Amino acid sequence: MAGSAENGDVRLREATDRVAAALATVGNWMFAPTTRRRIMAASGLELSLGDYTLLAQISLHAPVRLSVLAELMEVDKSTLSPPAKRLESRGFIERQPDPDDARARLVSVTREGKLAIRELWKARTTAVAALMEGWEPSDVEHLADGLAAFAEAIKKGA
Repeated sequence: MAGSAENGDVRLREATDRVAAALATVGNWMFAPTTRRRIMAASGLELSLGDYTLLAQISLHAPVRLSVLAELMEVDKSTLSPPAKRLESRGFIERQPDPDDARARLVSVTREGKLAIRELWKARTTAVAALMEGWEPSDVEHLADGLAAFAEAIKKGA
């Protein structure tokens, strides 16, 4: 009995190692400049990689102060001001007074920005689908279920 428990522990550890390695590869692909450029081109939007990244982060956390986003993104706030100005001038984001601090401003995504994000997400989905071309639908569904459960675990642990 003890041998089978140890064998199960080893198998679990090996599977966990494979998951961690696969996630590293997926993360590298998702955030690679070439992937982001391909998604940007397919979306029909002309945004720099920095603008694209900031728009996505604002959409996830809005309404939010740029200083808070800078902390989350682990960058200096000054690096977010130029892309925020570009996004605002294109009508993708808007700034509003922070009700908790009249000196501060919150940024959020406008209707136009949400439409842009929708185009980006469609292009991203198309890029992911191309990688799974030829897969059995049940395999895609199994992966989707597993990743959804993993994402929930991340949200609960965050």
